[in-house]
Amino acid sequence: MEQIIQLLALKPILYGLIGTLISGLSFPLAGVIIVRNSLIPMRYMLMHGVILGGIFSIALNLPLLPVVIFINIILVLLMVFLNKEKSTNLSTVSTMMMVCTMGIASLLSHVFDVPAKDTLELLWGSPFTLTKIDLCTLIILALIIIVYISCFFKQISMIFFDSDIAMSMKINVKFHNTIMLFVTALIISVAMKMIGALLIDTLVILPVVCANKSAKGLKNLFIKSSLTGFIISFTGYFLALIFNLPLSGILATLAVLWLIFSNIIYKIKVGKK
Repeated sequence: MEQIIQLLALKPILYGLIGTLISGLSFPLAGVIIVRNSLIPMRYMLMHGVILGGIFSIALNLPLLPVVIFINIILVLLMVFLNKEKSTNLSTVSTMMMVCTMGIASLLSHVFDVPAKDTLELLWGSPFTLTKIDLCTLIILALIIIVYISCFFKQISMIFFDSDIAMSMKINVKFHNTIMLFVTALIISVAMKMIGALLIDTLVILPVVCANKSAKGLKNLFIKSSLTGFIISFTGYFLALIFNLPLSGILATLAVLWLIFSNIIYKIKVGKK
């Protein structure tokens, strides 16, 4: 215990803990939006957008994060434009954009002679490299998604239930879908640079999958997903410190074990009924 306290006195360790807990608590909220809107391919598209932004950043000697955010916002705007006749099903468009983005990234990497290892390093961000500015950015992102979901929960739930019914109730479906896309783009852009691709999968998608079967309604799904992400983050971080193991591997393993355990519990409960 004394050793853990001594480690937490080090800024990289403390900032890593704060960043991981903020991510674990807030990122699953974006994961609910991704899963319920069938936007898993969009998550891959945005990751490829980070790689494309990294190539531009390295080739033109520009700051990484603003370039990545700009690239992913452009991709989201293109998605909205290409899918303007549809309200919620963006899976096909995001898949097409994902393939296109990776193709452009490959071409530009060759044209600008950017080594593949330099761009692929973007996939392996680390919470232990977070700065005060990074933490502030994560806090702002967490507040944005929490405030948005809290203020517009009724509208969001209606859109997830049936977009046509939502439109008949005078809900601006297009506006809310666009906002959800932008929030997702910001989360993926910032998180991939700060904590890496593996932790995005672990903290955005898996807590939602774990909570999905046992959640009673959308509000309960948001709450359970967030709590699951927080518990996995908290437990995994201290296990990584105690046993000196890679944080990403610990969190990913815990999330998968939680998923298996939750499925077993669900089947047992269903079998008793």
